Amino acid sequence: MLLFAALGAAALGAYFRGWVPTFDMAPPPEPRPAVKPTVREDTKFGLTEAQRRDVYLDILGAEDHAELEADRRYPPPDPSAPSDRWQRRAETREQFRKQADEEDRKAIAKRYGLTTEQLAAIGAEGVQQSWPRPPSRSLR
Repeated sequence: MLLFAALGAAALGAYFRGWVPTFDMAPPPEPRPAVKPTVREDTKFGLTEAQRRDVYLDILGAEDHAELEADRRYPPPDPSAPSDRWQRRAETREQFRKQADEEDRKAIAKRYGLTTEQLAAIGAEGVQQSWPRPPSRSLR
């Protein structure tokens, strides 16, 4: 019993001297603001410049593919064909080319996790920065 009294007196003394935390403690400090990860200046849309150059090359490849496929599916008519036949062929070919290019662009956007607007921005960046264009493929 004497031991409990001594421990109680020591605890009570420590409490009054501030060695033991009280129940009315100060609120915990506010959490630190989240540290923003350092983003390199050449990163846009979550892609480095090298990755955007790859996207740009894919965009150009899609354009070339659409042109080649349109030429393959809609070859030019006989040079002596009437002009209305040439006009129909040009309209049909252009419609197909646009559709093929659009489908290819959607696939590229999906592959890289981009929107079509971001894809267009990367294409514009490539033109503005004069990124090299790969050699075009030929039907021959």
